[in-house]
Amino acid sequence: MVLFLTILLVLVLGFTAYFIIQRGIGAIYSNPLVLGILFFAVIHLLLPLMQINADYFRYQNEYNIITILISIILVVVGQFVYMVFFSRFKLDYYQVFKDVKGRNRELSRILNINILVFLVGAYFSYKNLSVILSVGVSEYLRDRISYGQGKGIQMLFAHWSYLSVFIFIFCYFLATRRKLKRKALFFTIISIAISATYYILNSNRNSIFTMLLIIGGAWLINNKMLNNKLNRKQAKIIGGIFLALIFAFTLFFNIGKERYAIYASRHKEFKYSSVKSLNGAFGNHENILWLLENDYEKLWGQTYVAGFTNFVPRSVWPSKPLGAGPKLKNFIDPGSYVVGGKKNSSLTTGFFTELQMNYGVLGMIFFPIAIAVVLGFILQKLNRSRYIIVRMASFFIAIMFSSLFYYAEFLGFFSRFIISLVPFFIIYFFISVRFKLKKSNTKLNTISP
Repeated sequence: MVLFLTILLVLVLGFTAYFIIQRGIGAIYSNPLVLGILFFAVIHLLLPLMQINADYFRYQNEYNIITILISIILVVVGQFVYMVFFSRFKLDYYQVFKDVKGRNRELSRILNINILVFLVGAYFSYKNLSVILSVGVSEYLRDRISYGQGKGIQMLFAHWSYLSVFIFIFCYFLATRRKLKRKALFFTIISIAISATYYILNSNRNSIFTMLLIIGGAWLINNKMLNNKLNRKQAKIIGGIFLALIFAFTLFFNIGKERYAIYASRHKEFKYSSVKSLNGAFGNHENILWLLENDYEKLWGQTYVAGFTNFVPRSVWPSKPLGAGPKLKNFIDPGSYVVGGKKNSSLTTGFFTELQMNYGVLGMIFFPIAIAVVLGFILQKLNRSRYIIVRMASFFIAIMFSSLFYYAEFLGFFSRFIISLVPFFIIYFFISVRFKLKKSNTKLNTISP
């Protein structure tokens, strides 16, 4: 099994290396399939390999070797099917943004409206931090779910602070006027500082990781040198990226260690290895193993309905469906998650886990086709827009579905995703209305004697 997983990892690295050699390191973002296969490999190939080597599993002491083999084959087939259908849309984000650089008037409007988006995110980050600091970071981390009850919208709007980072840094790279670039850079630094402080204090490793991911995307996709055939300069930059990844892993490891220490505070000693650290963030594959070896009731779309209904307060609809995380938690440990209860904890599910929970093993193979076709069509349509903000939205969607979607619970992903799209709609509305008004005034001036 170790050899089998190692061969698959080598194939993934070869696939990635081919694109980087041909198109430069920017290919990781210019083609969403490259970023997607990397996240897939970490979650469904690297983590299982590490767990087998360390003999570390969370839900059971061990799993049958046949179960592990079947689980790997299922996700590999599902991912392959997804890639085949998604690749037909031939997306290239370097080309998407290549022809919009220097449209300073439009970028200036985007930047000014995005300042308001940033202020909203900063305000709600402050509101959430007030709660955290009032009870103490350690106490908050012991029962984050209970402290977050009734504050869902408030917590979601706080994510606008890191979304504003994405838009600010894009304005910086696309602008050519010096004053505009300085303004964009200033707000990029401020928004990064506020977002990082907020996510470090509430121990939200995934959000820090997502912020770094979208910053990296904005940088790589807008750098011409990084979107040409691999050369020495790019090789040096790749080395720098690896150093940054080591730093990021060290940061996430220590954040995870502090959180684990709080949960294990009754024990005098505890061990926290790199396997546990990565497993806490990306260890979703064991969900599939457990579901294959244990009986459970298929949910037939309930967790996806829960995502769409998450904006309805439970006080209004007490019996609304639970997301996949609490459902899986109760599958594994019945009665451990009680709605409205104290000390609740959930589990992170991910793309293939939720397909399995809802539709079984066949769902893991056939549903990726529909997702690939719908997503590819939407992104292709958005990329043809004349507005820069719409193309930014397309790139943001591509990154989210190539990364967070693979390891997040659908309910949390969808809620956060929808709230994150709102600023793009707001900016688009004000820019498009102004454009249409200006166009109509031009026609009137032409007609008038």
